[in-house]
Amino acid sequence: MSGKLERARIGGADVASIKAPKAVAGAREISGARIYDVGQGDAIAVLNETGRTILQLDYGGRQENPFEGKSRAEIDGMLPVSTGALVMLTHWDEDHWSTGPKGDAARAVNWLVPRQVTSPRAVRFAADLKKVRCIPEARVGTVFEYRALNGDVILWQKIAKSSPSPSIHENCNRTGVAVALLRPSGGAGQVILLPGDAPFDEVPLFVALRSSGTTLTGLVAYHHGSKYPLRNGTRSLLRNWPVTPGGPCDIVFSYAAGNSYGHPHPDRYDTLTTRREIATPTLRKTKALYHDILFR
Repeated sequence: MSGKLERARIGGADVASIKAPKAVAGAREISGARIYDVGQGDAIAVLNETGRTILQLDYGGRQENPFEGKSRAEIDGMLPVSTGALVMLTHWDEDHWSTGPKGDAARAVNWLVPRQVTSPRAVRFAADLKKVRCIPEARVGTVFEYRALNGDVILWQKIAKSSPSPSIHENCNRTGVAVALLRPSGGAGQVILLPGDAPFDEVPLFVALRSSGTTLTGLVAYHHGSKYPLRNGTRSLLRNWPVTPGGPCDIVFSYAAGNSYGHPHPDRYDTLTTRREIATPTLRKTKALYHDILFR
């Protein structure tokens, strides 16, 4: 994108202490991730053993979202966020937060967000949130762990620092947050990758998980399956990554049918040979609201 875009810097205080939300710490286990059909965008729930959302990752949906004409209460029901929950934002592109202002539930809970240089509209929304805290720039690269009672863990890290000047266009994709769900087993375990819009090979956490011997249960395609930027590194990272026994690796492409960006480009993932591709527009045709990627 051009550096001539109007940009502003996300305000708000840094979070003083990064620790697991009560819903995660009290969960017996983490069963997996629920990827909602929100049209162009991402909204992902991390689920406990009963299917309850214990952490909401992103809360977006732009082009062809299913929320038009719905009441605030209906939207809250379609993307449920319980009292005391945490919404974690991967980055400030609008298709990752735009459903927040449409309902009431998400705006009432805690938000943990990256500090980025982004659109003035995103900055205004962040300022309107009563319970928003930023990830300190000093903690960039640190891997944080939110652990359930059985040892299942939500791993995440902010990838890079934000631009020092609002006058410089920042690529939010590369300075956002990437998340992985891990069910440990021995020295490795099985993993579900939730990258936001960050290319997989630019996430040190993902590279380390690949090297540690984990098996791959599922993933959400970065940037809605886009081929931009053209990333041979993603194809290389996924090449011969062992798939968790018991089924193929689920690859979910979350995008709007007929979007102007040409998403998705599934060939970015063709080196992962044992795979099942799920597209959110196809879910809508069958009246499915979401797809679950579950540990085996």
